Amino acid sequence: MMLRSAIFSTTSLVFLATSASADVSAKDIWADWQSYMAGFGYAVEGQETMSGNTLTISDLKMSVPMPEGQGEFAMNLDKVDFVENGDGTVNLVFPEVMPVFFEAAGPEGETVKGSLDYTMQNMNMRASGDLSKVIYDYTADQIGIVLTELAVEGETMPEGALNVSFTSRNLSGQSVMEPGALRKIAQNMALGATTYAVTFKDPSSDDGVNFNGEMASLNFSGDSFLPASMDPENVANALADGFAVDGDISYTGSKTTFSFTDGGDTMNGSSGAETATIGVKMNKDLLEYAGSSKGVNFNLNGAEIPLPVVAGLGEVAFNLLIPVAKSDTPSDFAFGLTLADFVTSNDLWSMLDAGNVLPRDPVTISLDLVGKAKMLFDFFDPEQMAAVETGGAVPAELTAITLRNLLVSAAGAKLSGTGNFTFDNNDLESYDGFPKPTGGVDFALVGGNGLMDKLVQMGLLPQEQAMGARMMMGLFTRPGEGEDSLTTKIEINEEGHIIANGQRIQ
Repeated sequence: MMLRSAIFSTTSLVFLATSASADVSAKDIWADWQSYMAGFGYAVEGQETMSGNTLTISDLKMSVPMPEGQGEFAMNLDKVDFVENGDGTVNLVFPEVMPVFFEAAGPEGETVKGSLDYTMQNMNMRASGDLSKVIYDYTADQIGIVLTELAVEGETMPEGALNVSFTSRNLSGQSVMEPGALRKIAQNMALGATTYAVTFKDPSSDDGVNFNGEMASLNFSGDSFLPASMDPENVANALADGFAVDGDISYTGSKTTFSFTDGGDTMNGSSGAETATIGVKMNKDLLEYAGSSKGVNFNLNGAEIPLPVVAGLGEVAFNLLIPVAKSDTPSDFAFGLTLADFVTSNDLWSMLDAGNVLPRDPVTISLDLVGKAKMLFDFFDPEQMAAVETGGAVPAELTAITLRNLLVSAAGAKLSGTGNFTFDNNDLESYDGFPKPTGGVDFALVGGNGLMDKLVQMGLLPQEQAMGARMMMGLFTRPGEGEDSLTTKIEINEEGHIIANGQRIQ
């Protein structure tokens, strides 16, 4: 909750007002902004002074309680100016340094207090449009966050023991707000060179942790719909009232270096990616995540590691789609994972294969599943979720699943597969409580016999086990196209029979 509040509060500065046009005043903007923040449970306090075309809010404090009474998050600003330009636009002027304070309960119930400085250099923000659609264009030379103090149970961390910082250059963006009972916010934001650092040194020893990272660019775009009054702790009600988000984050040129020191032993490493994207979508019907990183690299070395770990991947990707609302009809779900073109150093290969018997081609593992299921509970309802977790309720009925792609390519062999099944939830007896499946899956294996020969040669696979595996493949597969190629089709028919290549095996 503390992190969510921090992100929300700092981001809210990007669209501080909610209406600015030739027909509104600075006071209108300020009043509407207070209403907007109050919808999220924030208390807003400040002194108003109007002078000419400028409304100044001084001693501004925005605060929100943590969940279950576990503390408070607050942001203090010396002042914010709303400047009417006389041409239907309003400039918003912020101080360059804005203190942020938080108080929360730690993992063991201890009291944690701290403060941050949120900084902006040469921030320019202008609001235009009208009361029904307000457009905010903004730029800044640099924005940053620096941890200034942290105390646990009243004991302040010594100076230099913990440092946390984040800096981004060349901020630019636009936010478009459409006020109403369901407020729509469309945002696009771009950041240039970005760096972040976290360092910790144990005051009583030489133990410590260091993280340093950078990105060449960072971009965000997304739409959100916010009810006029929303309790962030009650997601189910918020979704029912229309809360929804659909956004994407992308970045380029990322690199992170890290080190851990414990008892005199140090471990160092780094990771990075050429490009990456992360997408999130959530509404009353579904929750969806998707992400992809390309040009991924990783290395790790230390006294307790016999050899440096060096690895790279052409792509790492995932996707997850789950229905979240109880329904009488089936909804879509999906899961996908790709680890493509994995490579590592010859030193690590040699630990497994000193004789260089196995081909050292890049390794790829990929799985792509989609299907349909009827949800029998509301995912975000705490009581219903508790019943599912304790086994008191069945979460869903699986009605169909499709294997769109399975690929495992390694050491000169490749296994691929596709298929689909439907499920009869009225028949839970044929398969011991599992709904009766009907359908089939096709597999193809290329290079399987050659791989077994090499594993026998290396002594990793006993000859008799290899012979048994070949006998099984001979029973349930047929020759495919090309050398050392096998295919098989496994089916389950309406009668519940399991059939391999037309031959009934159960």
